[in-house]
Amino acid sequence: MVMLIAKCSHLLGILFRSLVWLVVPIAHLFAEKVEKTTKVEKTKKNQKIDEVKQAAKEEKVEKALEILERTSAYYQELENFSATYRVTIKYPEEDMVRYDKMHITARGQQYRLSYDQKETITDGETVWVYDKALKEVTISEYDKTGSDLNFAELYNLYQQGYRSVYIGERIVHKTKNIIRDVVQLTPDHEDSSFKSITLEVDRATAQIHSWEVVQNEETRYICTVCKFAVNIPLSDTYFTFDVEAHGDLEVIDLRESEEEMDVDEG
Repeated sequence: MVMLIAKCSHLLGILFRSLVWLVVPIAHLFAEKVEKTTKVEKTKKNQKIDEVKQAAKEEKVEKALEILERTSAYYQELENFSATYRVTIKYPEEDMVRYDKMHITARGQQYRLSYDQKETITDGETVWVYDKALKEVTISEYDKTGSDLNFAELYNLYQQGYRSVYIGERIVHKTKNIIRDVVQLTPDHEDSSFKSITLEVDRATAQIHSWEVVQNEETRYICTVCKFAVNIPLSDTYFTFDVEAHGDLEVIDLRESEEEMDVDEG
């Protein structure tokens, strides 16, 4: 009886070791399969997340373009417009905030901009910058392809080397259903002096209610509309500057040097 039990124990031991040798490789293969399946599922999940993110990004770009095209169409249908803005300038490095006002009257590429002690006037061909404090006027040719920011044509910036994205909406007055859409523009060129331009557009009227310009050094210019009028009577000379009518002025005419540069380049 004892010998029988011993033989059975020996056989069971051999059987157990055989099962262990069989089970361990199977378990290892199963673990590898689970790991591969998990990696595949994780990759598919990440791809799906990336696709959703990309779709959301494209949707925001399309939404921004839709708003900007509507805004551009609104301003281009106007004969002219005149606006007064409250200007807030934030200097983060100096922890200082400055407040001022700016006035713009525009008709297409022609505009008259008054800010601080300076007035910038252009008829679409010539630009006059009149400095009242220094009693001088600088005259130059209007550069239609220039990189300078034209505040009178903010509604067309998305067509001039800027990427646009829809940021979201801002509910100003829920009862009156006053909603403004926020669109951010970033320049394509890294050498631009502006980091971003954010427009706040009234959903009902398509008017630009405010904008924020962020320079590369993080200085922020926030302009908010105080008064806005359209199709006002304007004389033919409103977008020109009469040097003689302003008395004794120092005239700095850069057009001669610009012409010389064109000749040299030619």
